[in-house]
Amino acid sequence: MSARRVWAVAVLTGVALAALVLLLGALGSDYERAATGAPAQTQVVHVRSGESLSSLAARLAPEQSAAAVIAAIRELNGLEGVGLRPGQALVVPAYR
Repeated sequence: MSARRVWAVAVLTGVALAALVLLLGALGSDYERAATGAPAQTQVVHVRSGESLSSLAARLAPEQSAAAVIAAIRELNGLEGVGLRPGQALVVPAYR
């Protein structure tokens, strides 16, 4: 095999592997949310004094990934910051 042919095969193999990595990255980018499962229902809860998004996620769905539950709460309520107010009403996933 000539050096030119070896080089061409190496480049094509590299491009194919790069495409595969990009494809798997795109498919797997939302794996955690997909694995957690979308809740069939939502509910309204009120934030308790001293409660954070993490502790709220643990209270609502201790068996689920806290990051996925927090992402769902943020999305449902349009939250961008991390601050919550005691008594604040939030729409949250109903996992139970």
